[in-house]
Amino acid sequence: MRWIRGVQAVRLAGFAVLCLFAATDFSMASPMQLKTVEADVRPVFLSVAKAGGFNLILDDGVTGRVTLNLSGEPERLLELIAASQGLCAVRDGDVYVVTTAKKAAAMRRVHTYTVRYADPHELASAVNMSLQSEGKSDSAANNIISDKKKSKMKEWNDREENRAGRVLVDESAGALLFYGTESEAQSAEAVLRKLDIPAPQVSLEARVIALSREASKHLGIEWQWSELPQYPEHRRTYRHEGKSNERREDEVYRRWNGGDQVPGVIQFGHGPDGVPFEAYFSARINALISQGKARVLARPNITTVQGHEAVINIGGDIPVPVQSVTNATTTTSITYRQAGIILRCLPRVNADGQITAAVHTEVSSPLYVNDIKAYRFQKRSADTTVRLCDGGTMVIGGLIGSEESRNLSKVPFLGDLPVLGGFFRSLKRTHTESEVMIFLTAHQLSDSGGTKDTSP
Repeated sequence: MRWIRGVQAVRLAGFAVLCLFAATDFSMASPMQLKTVEADVRPVFLSVAKAGGFNLILDDGVTGRVTLNLSGEPERLLELIAASQGLCAVRDGDVYVVTTAKKAAAMRRVHTYTVRYADPHELASAVNMSLQSEGKSDSAANNIISDKKKSKMKEWNDREENRAGRVLVDESAGALLFYGTESEAQSAEAVLRKLDIPAPQVSLEARVIALSREASKHLGIEWQWSELPQYPEHRRTYRHEGKSNERREDEVYRRWNGGDQVPGVIQFGHGPDGVPFEAYFSARINALISQGKARVLARPNITTVQGHEAVINIGGDIPVPVQSVTNATTTTSITYRQAGIILRCLPRVNADGQITAAVHTEVSSPLYVNDIKAYRFQKRSADTTVRLCDGGTMVIGGLIGSEESRNLSKVPFLGDLPVLGGFFRSLKRTHTESEVMIFLTAHQLSDSGGTKDTSP
């Protein structure tokens, strides 16, 4: 009997020597190696706590023996050993409490968090994900030898994975309900503070202008549509001031595939006098409008939150007859199709204050065809993603459409005569091309609702 006790004492002494290193901060404790055979579980818990440098409370129900071969951080090993014994290791501040599942449940309570800005469901998913990652088991659990204790550990892990459902959303109160310990509530609240912040708002000013193709040529822009983007050149002027002279160096560069521009999109910078190029371009547009060669179709202004799509829809629903044949029976039903101007913009404010926007524009117009007694829709659309400075303007152009018309003029009665009627009637064919240009200006709004000042 004394010989058996001596062997156990040697085993415990060897185990204690193996685990005899500690760290002052258990969150930064070094990994440790555990290897023991049929050792009393209470000294094992105490040795792990000493190696990790954290406080530990053992419940009276913590009993049993354990055989294991593990390596890892002390906190994680403590949880695995507790799981192998069907116990729970609950962290409350800087103290770990190892107790039974029933008593561990009594340590948890319901905590509430009032949501201020973010979407409650997105916040709940983020907190659930953080809790699930904290309770996730790793391959070290496979080193637990006892099959019976493996089963207990699996039940505990399954119970811990239910952390993913411990955060619920109270829609009416706009709050989150969390079930857990004080320490878990503090961790969850730390995550929520980082995420529950006001999202930047972006004001979008759009101006949709229709002008004849001939008038658009006077603007001096030829839209390049090709597989390889051909972007307009950007020219910057650098001034080097000296004592007796001033030297200018021009740098010309292009943005190629993979940049922040696509064909048919122009971004305006500033001229040498500091006035945006947009002013020069807009002046010519305004002149065409005053001459009747261009007209403003719409000038909407909309504000949206970062990450939420803003939609501007100007137009109406056009009835479209649809015929279907069933058992030699023809039925006609009416469906409605949208026509007009659709502008979709999904903005995102970058850390440097610039605005990245995914833009979709669509201009469609119906044309009634007498031959088939139905509408033909002419659709022009463009999709792009651009990066703008705060207050910068982009132009989407090249939305060109063509239209042919025939006008028959004749002298009554004489124009209907065979052969000779051709001398008393005339057929005039006209071919017109029109272009739609969309100016889109983005402003980042401050928290007070005004335009944010990003000037240095």
